[in-house]
Amino acid sequence: MWTEKYRPKQLHEILGHDEVVKRLNGFVKEKTIPNLLLWGPKGTGKTSLVYALASEFYGDDENLLRIECRDFIEERKKWLKADKRFKFFYDEQKSAINIFKAMIKEYASLSPLNAPFKLLFFSNADYLPVYLQQGLRRVMEQSSKTCRFIFATTKATSVIPAIRSRCLNFRFPSLAEIDAFGRLIRLISDAEGLKITGGGLKALNGYARGDAGVAINMLEAAATNSDTIDEDGLEVVAENAFFQRRTAEELIDSAFASRHKDVRAGLEFLIRGERIDGKEILVEIHEALRRKMRAERKKSSKLFARLVLYEGEADLKLCYSLNTIIPLEEMMMKMSSQWRYK
Repeated sequence: MWTEKYRPKQLHEILGHDEVVKRLNGFVKEKTIPNLLLWGPKGTGKTSLVYALASEFYGDDENLLRIECRDFIEERKKWLKADKRFKFFYDEQKSAINIFKAMIKEYASLSPLNAPFKLLFFSNADYLPVYLQQGLRRVMEQSSKTCRFIFATTKATSVIPAIRSRCLNFRFPSLAEIDAFGRLIRLISDAEGLKITGGGLKALNGYARGDAGVAINMLEAAATNSDTIDEDGLEVVAENAFFQRRTAEELIDSAFASRHKDVRAGLEFLIRGERIDGKEILVEIHEALRRKMRAERKKSSKLFARLVLYEGEADLKLCYSLNTIIPLEEMMMKMSSQWRYK
């Protein structure tokens, strides 16, 4: 896959985040680094930077342990049992949380044989419950000589202040925001012998919304049909790739037609079947709603403002809810009521 083929191997290959790279290069020269908190939208290079950093320090990722927090929280013991890295810690008689704590504490406390410290990387750290984050704070203090902690998240406020204050914080803006998106896509296009038109680049950015991973996957898919990447070719790819966007439109249509069972079924399909994050679904619903409002010109801007207010309420509840479906379904029902009577 091109996402792995073109993943940066060294810090100088990271595009768009020059100040972050400059700071980290300074730490590499000093052969030390503080704990880090990396935050910003998906597809901005946070994970790539961590692997590049490990390569700079160790030459490989041998002393880097990545914990995918979303997978652990959603699957618990099933995830721990399936991962060979945790086989020495797995105990059928213990809870997933206790196994997780023991594993983190053991890994962080042991010194590596060929390096001054190890890296412990928590991807999607916002999925970690507060009580687990509080436990990590103590481990960070106890293992400061043997391990450095790196947290990556799309929302910095989802990480407790006690951890944020113990980390050097770096914001990763969207690649489109810092004009690095076009450079990345043209670099890959040139390497693969592709020609991407101006319209094609604009369309790709629109579909990907600045997410480099999504953009590269779309580019790879479009390249199987033509060496020239334009709007038409990307539209064909998008029709097949963005089923969640079509499903979001179907959710809106079902809610506004009072087909509440279809709304629940659609949400369950996306969240439980396709394992799509609740906040990602919320973004898709918002975009689908904007498209529908443009088509329904008779509907007022005041109505749209009310519907967006319901989105904001759902976004807040998703930060604390244990069941992602409930706040989204509640939001859809409120939207349905407003749409029918306005």
